[in-house]
Amino acid sequence: LALAEVLLRDFADPQDGGFYFTASGHGDLIHRPKPLGDESIPSGNGIAARVLQRLGHLLGEPRYLDAAAGTLRLAGESMRSIPYAHASLLAALDEYLEPPETLIIRGEGDALAQWQRLAQSGYQPRRLVLAIPAAEQGLPGALAGMVPGPGVRAYRCAGTQCSAPIDDLEMLRQCLAVSNTKR
Repeated sequence: LALAEVLLRDFADPQDGGFYFTASGHGDLIHRPKPLGDESIPSGNGIAARVLQRLGHLLGEPRYLDAAAGTLRLAGESMRSIPYAHASLLAALDEYLEPPETLIIRGEGDALAQWQRLAQSGYQPRRLVLAIPAAEQGLPGALAGMVPGPGVRAYRCAGTQCSAPIDDLEMLRQCLAVSNTKR
């Protein structure tokens, strides 16, 4: 979260969207680059957009989601013109159009591990699973509202929308089976 805040404060272009390669306090530059294309490493703008989207969905933080959307808008024409040079931005765009399923599991010990194994079983590239011990306090944003139950409890979310908590392992298994057939 601290890095996301530095990214927004020092690197974001609030007018046109996207992120500069250099920080705002870097000094006088002839040109302050804002690269969009992937080169030998993925584009910083593509990585920033994807990470900010995931954090924005996980925490319910609109500033992160807005910054990611602004980056994708800025890069739209570049992605259409030369898609093969923008894989990291296209991956962010894919998650923008269809946010991944996120499972937040709260509990303790072996039961938490069992629920986590179930949620992570099989190949589910559009599912993010976070197992958070019930004793963990001070969670940021929307995670703070995902309180543990008397046993293990799971919250299924898509984007910033979450369903009612699931307190039964068999019910989670059924929900995941339905989810697996849709993807």
